[in-house]
Amino acid sequence: PPRRKKLCIHNLKELKDQSSTNTEDLREAFIKCASKETFFAWKKYKEDKQKNKNDEAPTTEPDDELMKGTIPEEFKRIMYYTFGDYRDIYLDKDISSDGYIKNISKKIKALIKENDSKTTDDKEENLNSKLESSWEEHKRTIWKGMLCGLTYDIQNGENNIIEKLHKKHNYPCDLEVFASKPQFLRW
Repeated sequence: PPRRKKLCIHNLKELKDQSSTNTEDLREAFIKCASKETFFAWKKYKEDKQKNKNDEAPTTEPDDELMKGTIPEEFKRIMYYTFGDYRDIYLDKDISSDGYIKNISKKIKALIKENDSKTTDDKEENLNSKLESSWEEHKRTIWKGMLCGLTYDIQNGENNIIEKLHKKHNYPCDLEVFASKPQFLRW
């Protein structure tokens, strides 16, 4: 889909090129990418809203909604799609033919396999379950990184906007249901 053509994977590409990494580096790279992607998606969303402002009835400014602790539904949908895209990369379920993404997914699998020195069982099902459990461990912090990216350039002041967003959008269960849908249904 068009949104995937410019998906931020910079930190993940750097991780792929490093010889020694651990799961903490992996988690940090995903958080940074998700945060940057959300920041730029929010910036584009606001620009698009500004362009359409003359065509529509007056609406509230996106930043005003955010200051109240509310993510506009239209943008929340964008965040859900982005989160699902990162989940697909992490779990090696991405159906795109992008070479960078394929290599990143291979690196993640190799890293999970390498960090699990307790077992020598290399069965694919075992590796997939380890990927799933690793995703379960990191998904909430990746979501929080997305919320931080959303509020990065807003003058926070006494509003404590990030706290409001964390309370209101603290990894909603419907996000996981949405992200677990097959990628071709989210296309």
